Amino acid sequence: MSAPNLTPEAELGPRRSDPPANTRTHPAVFSLALVVVTAGIFFAALTPPIISLSIRVFGLDPEGKTIGLSTVLLIGSVLAVVSSPLFGSLSDRTRSRFGRRKPWLAAGATLMLGGGLIAGAAPSLPVLTLGWAIAQVGFSASISNVFALIPDMVPDRYRGRVSGGIGLATSLVVLAGIAFASNNVTNPVAMMAVPGAVAFVLIAGLLLLIGKTDVVATDLPLSRFTVREFLGSFVVNPAKHPNFAWNWISRFLFSISMVGMQTYATYFLIDAVGLDVQGAASHYAMVTAIGTPVSILCFAGSGWLSDKLGRRKVFVLLAAVVCAVGFSVAAVSPTATGFLVAFLILTVGQAFYLTVDVAIAAAVVPDPSQAAKAMGVYQVATTAPGLVVPILGTLILTSAAAYVPFFLCLALAAFLSAITITFVKNVR
Repeated sequence: MSAPNLTPEAELGPRRSDPPANTRTHPAVFSLALVVVTAGIFFAALTPPIISLSIRVFGLDPEGKTIGLSTVLLIGSVLAVVSSPLFGSLSDRTRSRFGRRKPWLAAGATLMLGGGLIAGAAPSLPVLTLGWAIAQVGFSASISNVFALIPDMVPDRYRGRVSGGIGLATSLVVLAGIAFASNNVTNPVAMMAVPGAVAFVLIAGLLLLIGKTDVVATDLPLSRFTVREFLGSFVVNPAKHPNFAWNWISRFLFSISMVGMQTYATYFLIDAVGLDVQGAASHYAMVTAIGTPVSILCFAGSGWLSDKLGRRKVFVLLAAVVCAVGFSVAAVSPTATGFLVAFLILTVGQAFYLTVDVAIAAAVVPDPSQAAKAMGVYQVATTAPGLVVPILGTLILTSAAAYVPFFLCLALAAFLSAITITFVKNVR
């Protein structure tokens, strides 16, 4: 996705964002169901990298914790980057009697639960890495197909509310995940497996709700799945679809900044602030609890307002700038109080961003018949930072003082995210 070649083109034509009326469930009810299920998936996918894996790695190898955590996350992220668009492409091509999205949702739920059990019972870092890798593949299969249901089944007038609801739910599950993990430091199996079990149950409920209304486009041409088709699963042509590409780049940069904070926050509290692992987990939970009401206030009505105004980009622009400020605060004040202030600022920024995140992605899908592929490629923008951040952490975080340049790098990524979103032309 090379930036210089991205120029506006025929994407500015008629909007194709409203799906056919292919479900008997009222759009508002189905939208709410998607928000709840996505929250469950993120509970399983975000709790480990934010806090649980750092606790598990610390317990298995306290001296080599930074490199150990970076390795576990890096391997999981490689698999997530590869599998997310692949599952999306395979889902678009699925013509089973069970539907197009449902088989992949069921498989993803099973893998998340199984991977969590393995990671929780792991006696060593290699086994922990294996379990998290399996869970990451399950997350990729689940989230790419849940997001594909938005252009499949959710009318455009509801998408801002869905995106805002997902953002709010994500904020709440982060709080729930940190609180849950901090109270199960001594019970690793429950700490790693329960979030996957929650996702499994909620996805099962969604499968029942979808029933026979899953989009099975039997009238669409289906070419042989060649090597070229396989490689095409991982890319949407940026020259033909610059709006999708610019949005991808903006999301990638923003994700680098947020993943960086989430991944190393616990170790920041241990190394720079001087807390022990239990104290760091408890402090992180306390800070998150304080930030949650702020997040709710920012989310409240923002999705509705975005739909009402018909504007998306301004939310992303403001959010990225606010987050850049938050990371700068963390850089200049590496203390417990500084972490609290920075976290609250980041909470505001992330709330505004997640309000319209998925809505923009759904609006710039190049071809509605290949929605899962596009959303899978888009999901790479949220998983690929898992490749970048562990490398940055390993290279930069060599001492407690190194958190200053690390947070400044995250601030720069957030600021660049604000700049790149302005190049998306067919979304206001």
